[in-house]
Amino acid sequence: MRSPSYFRLCYALPLACLAGTAAAQTANDEVLQTVKVTAARADGLLPRTTEAGSFRGADIMDVPSTVNVVTRELLERQAAAGLYDAVRNTAGVTRQQNGGDTWDQLVIRGIAVENRTNYRLNGSLPIMNFSQVPMEDKERVEVLKGASALYYGFTSPSGVVNFVTKRAGATPVTSVGLALDQQGSAVASADVARRFGERGEFGVRINAAGGTLGSYLRDVGNGNRGFASAALDWRVNSRLLLKADLEHDRRRVTEQAAVMLPAAVNNVISLPRAVDPRALVGPDWARFETRTDNAQLRADYALAGDWAVTLEAGHSETARDRTLPIFRLNNAAALQTGAGRITGNIQHQVTASTLLRAELAGTVATGALKHELTLGATHTGKSQDPIYQRNYTIAAQNLYNPVAIPLSGVVFGAAPAAPTTAELKTRETGVYALDRIALSPQWQTVLGLRHTSYRSDQGDNHYDVGQTTPMASLIYKLSPALSFYGSAARGLEEGESAPTGTANQSVKMAPGVSKQRELGARWLSVGGTLVSAALFDIHRPGYYTNAANVFVADGAQHYRGLELSTQGKLTRQLSWQTSAQLLDPAFENTTAAYNGKAPENASRRTASAFLSYDVDALPGWSVNGGAYYYSARPVNDLNQAFLGGVTLFSAGARYATSIGGKRATWQLNIENLGDKQYWAGAGTRLAAGVPRLVKLGVKVDL
Repeated sequence: MRSPSYFRLCYALPLACLAGTAAAQTANDEVLQTVKVTAARADGLLPRTTEAGSFRGADIMDVPSTVNVVTRELLERQAAAGLYDAVRNTAGVTRQQNGGDTWDQLVIRGIAVENRTNYRLNGSLPIMNFSQVPMEDKERVEVLKGASALYYGFTSPSGVVNFVTKRAGATPVTSVGLALDQQGSAVASADVARRFGERGEFGVRINAAGGTLGSYLRDVGNGNRGFASAALDWRVNSRLLLKADLEHDRRRVTEQAAVMLPAAVNNVISLPRAVDPRALVGPDWARFETRTDNAQLRADYALAGDWAVTLEAGHSETARDRTLPIFRLNNAAALQTGAGRITGNIQHQVTASTLLRAELAGTVATGALKHELTLGATHTGKSQDPIYQRNYTIAAQNLYNPVAIPLSGVVFGAAPAAPTTAELKTRETGVYALDRIALSPQWQTVLGLRHTSYRSDQGDNHYDVGQTTPMASLIYKLSPALSFYGSAARGLEEGESAPTGTANQSVKMAPGVSKQRELGARWLSVGGTLVSAALFDIHRPGYYTNAANVFVADGAQHYRGLELSTQGKLTRQLSWQTSAQLLDPAFENTTAAYNGKAPENASRRTASAFLSYDVDALPGWSVNGGAYYYSARPVNDLNQAFLGGVTLFSAGARYATSIGGKRATWQLNIENLGDKQYWAGAGTRLAAGVPRLVKLGVKVDL
């Protein structure tokens, strides 16, 4: 584990450089235009650019992949407080295992999103998704669907979730806010942005939040959180731009008990009925406490002509203390009575990643063809400290009518002398080349190639592989507002880890290669709505638990689907963001027991719709509503049971006014409007969905 001084150094260096150089900087008449501080562009709910993958800063109409963007405007209108709150607005997203009370694990296009590799900060740094992601400092959240090995190396072909941070622009920002809910949460926040210097060459954006986190669980104390971030930039001169992004987040909550899947009888699992999520099943001391630190540095230097060099370095680390309670039914009869017991585990987990990237980009012409070239090299290291898991048992509890658990009723196992999960280290080095060729005003092609060397070590498991992965796409722009594309790519992914309860639990499988083909189209209407459609076909390695209860890699998982989405303005007053996905997932070339079955948690139909209406008759008022649907999902790869399909509704209202000459915005949001009880996530464990939540917020721009 990194010492705290590592992050103190990361935080102090950029500030010291800014202060020291500002004092030494002399007047300079040179206009700072070659290198600019850029921000992701959007008009309300309509994104104009994307910052994900190799397309950083590209016009979204020129991207030959499915990219869903959740803008800052949408995050604010929905009062999004975490990852799932944001990405539920995109097609094919469901939960995995967790219900949302602690942090969000996702499935996209029926494929689990890898928590160590598939979440990125500002298009590059891999951040560890083992805690809730703060939204206060995010300008937008992007989901780049499908295989992304060319730029990101080893990632699940589900998609990469990219968080783009706010930066200081030309307009100063000073705002304070307060967010409340009926569970007892009270979180204050501040957002301050300024540019300094004779020519505005220094930029600082500070976000901070902290307070009480209420719990929907009955008879438990409140949690708490604290968050701070800084986005710094310095236009040194017309050629050199330096950036630094720093984040610190800590939070503590009480975790609800997960429910272990009952044993199958005649190859069928009978699920317990959906329970009241407010009833605490586990002990009230089952804490979930995390600390996350992210530090990212970037330098852009403009060379002669249209060429530029980019250097990046970063580190992400999450430390987590967890007292996970898992409820188990006693027998088949307990499905009716709810009688069972709890087996839990106590563990301290530290995961981290480090990134180094160098990139050269520019344009050349070969005859009538214009080439936009990108050449890069990257090195990523990831680690997980050894885990010493201590178990505990609670002999009796009832799922439907739980009772308080005294400490005297808990039997704690001995603290292990040796690690129960061995230390994990992976090292990945990649070199890549990308060429966007303008064949004519209408036709473009994008060609890419990457070679990756990968090594993984965990206990007795060692993998050392090298892979070369190509990518090719063709784009046709009938007009600036209408484009079509076709693409083919290969992806690299780390092998999945054997789930809890298998004979080889926590053992990591060998790395694999996935293949993807996609056809898509985008249309930007005159009124300001972006309409996107895509057909995709993904093959990836098959993973499943065999008859001997051993998790293995064998055969393939095949995903074919259609996605549709809209976002932007329908009319001057009405904004919307909608999505839908039809998915055909299946195992292939495995065993008779699995062939044709849908992989765990893969929903064949998902859809979402969010509409916001500005009420002209009531100046300053707007109202909104949302609906989020996913069809039945298999609880495991054998499809022995299915979680029922669910539609959840949301509603909200905003009122913007002036108080003492300062703009103030009041906002009310209600999630799970019908207070539906349902199972939100499956896997080896079931998790109950979050009950109705009423949120009230106020923000004042000073």
